[in-house]
Amino acid sequence: MLRRTRIAALCAILLTPLAISGPAGNRTQSAAQPAPSYTYRGTVHAVNASTGTLDLITGVGMSLRLVHMSAGPAVHTSAPTAGLRMADVKPGYIVTVEWHRTSAGLVVDRIEKLEAPAR
Repeated sequence: MLRRTRIAALCAILLTPLAISGPAGNRTQSAAQPAPSYTYRGTVHAVNASTGTLDLITGVGMSLRLVHMSAGPAVHTSAPTAGLRMADVKPGYIVTVEWHRTSAGLVVDRIEKLEAPAR
């Protein structure tokens, strides 16, 4: 009888973490909770205004990364008077890009042109 009690207790101890950490389910973000926003700072490598895509070279540690993003028609600029549209962004510009992740890929929310440091 004592042996069965010990086996039952051991099984309960070993199976408790499995029961607690069950599947999280399909958690979707509601309309009230916006997608998290991220920021990249880098140099524009290529822009295609007709398709609304942007390739950005950014530094990650001691290496460089080329990030491909798409921009919708409602991309905000740093200042409303600046008038920086996707068609105005040129390769070589140093920019800060705020973006969020979607099922279609990375989507640009805002682009801010930075001034190059004086040499």
